[in-house]
Amino acid sequence: MNQSKEKFASIIQTLAEENDFNLIEAITSYSEENDIDMSELIPLLDRNLREQIKLEAIKHRYVLGIKLPKELPL
Repeated sequence: MNQSKEKFASIIQTLAEENDFNLIEAITSYSEENDIDMSELIPLLDRNLREQIKLEAIKHRYVLGIKLPKELPL
């Protein structure tokens, strides 16, 4: 797989928006559609995409015991 992190992030963001997926679902769908093992996609995740996935996992309670940080009142 010869793709830049930026291009991969763009593809995943577009896939998520077009199909009303969260990022985890979009990556899973991309993996299945292209017959690529998920472990091969890990090096393509940039820092921003990793952080967004982490926040989604916490929000959807895919990760137990961790809560989203409370927002500060403005």
